[in-house]
Amino acid sequence: MREWIIGKKQPDDRQLFLWNMIGSGVYALSSMILTYLTIRVIGPEEGGIYAIGLTLAQMFIYIAYYEMRNFEVTDAKNLYTFTDYHVVKIINCILMMLVCAGYVLLKQYDFHKAVVILLVCLYRMLDGYADVYEAQFHKDGRLDLAGKSMAYRTIVSVGVYFVLLIATNNLTFALCGAVISGIISLVVCDICIYKVFAKIKLEANNKAMVGIWKDCFPLFIGMFLWTYLLSASRIAVDDVMTSEYQSYYQVLFMPVSVINLFAGFLIRPSLIPLTDNLKNKEFGKFWKTIGTILLELSVITVVCMAGAYLVGIPVLSIIVGCDLSDYRMLLTFLIFAGGFNAAAYTLYFVLTIYRDRVSIITGFGLSSLLALVISKSLTSRYALWGAAGSYMISVIVLTVIFVLCIIINNKRKKVIKID
Repeated sequence: MREWIIGKKQPDDRQLFLWNMIGSGVYALSSMILTYLTIRVIGPEEGGIYAIGLTLAQMFIYIAYYEMRNFEVTDAKNLYTFTDYHVVKIINCILMMLVCAGYVLLKQYDFHKAVVILLVCLYRMLDGYADVYEAQFHKDGRLDLAGKSMAYRTIVSVGVYFVLLIATNNLTFALCGAVISGIISLVVCDICIYKVFAKIKLEANNKAMVGIWKDCFPLFIGMFLWTYLLSASRIAVDDVMTSEYQSYYQVLFMPVSVINLFAGFLIRPSLIPLTDNLKNKEFGKFWKTIGTILLELSVITVVCMAGAYLVGIPVLSIIVGCDLSDYRMLLTFLIFAGGFNAAAYTLYFVLTIYRDRVSIITGFGLSSLLALVISKSLTSRYALWGAAGSYMISVIVLTVIFVLCIIINNKRKKVIKID
């Protein structure tokens, strides 16, 4: 199994890119597939409960991620060891589940809804833990192993989930199966593979742990706020409307992640080269890469909008077994907003490479505060269109702020010069 996953020779750049694309694609699409087929198998009411559980899990998982991956991959000076990152990751995963439990108690959900949300969060926490191994694979020049891990773990756990869901029609039982199979897959695809290259030690270096928490805290706050920004409209729908409408909105919102998926395809393999460009003062190459990525994302957004308008609603209606014919323009509108979100995501990576934590927190903080203020009121007044409008306004504001921060950063610090 190890030889099959690792391979017999060092992969070339094409293979690295391909496996990163496969892994990221399978992982990103899994949330969409899980949502759509869950609604189709057990109906929009139960599907809505699962949908809000997934929304909350996607927000709380950033406590486990703590945005350590990008910092770990771009840690060119090796300030911290894998053991340091690993121990911090374990603690953060525990904190994530404590926060999830606290949120469920605060919202006073009924027992069934609370159990579903906690199980979905636990399932996603496994991805947060695996992230520390995948980051190290990436840093060591084996991005293919990170992609394989995401692909294999996701396929196995999602497969088990749907077999159990269809066989039992019981959401709780199916989620338990997904968690158990996820743990087994993590051991096989990450822990056992990493042991081939180095020993796994659990040694607490307090100074290093505090250093990681301190260095990554601004990035974590930024990404947590960004995830809240993406979740605010869906949380507002959960607060204001019924679980059935939560299902509909989640179905329409999920394709938005496709554009962000492409952003990940394009930017992640470029992280180390971009860092080297900046380190070597190759500013022309740096900005040419960023400009190319933004142009490609613009084209992808237009193509996705056309696809959403022409065939999106019929396809989604067939998949989930619900009539969504009234939401053609809403789906197209959400895809357009997703293009701005992908642009902001790309600019976030630029600020991460700069190590400009203040700009990251400023951008995410102001846009998330805006989302908090407007999402519930707009949803109450305009229903799903109000939720989509609040999302659109928030991501446009975020994009504008990041552009301004990069311009100010360049002028003040003279870090970058565009040739």
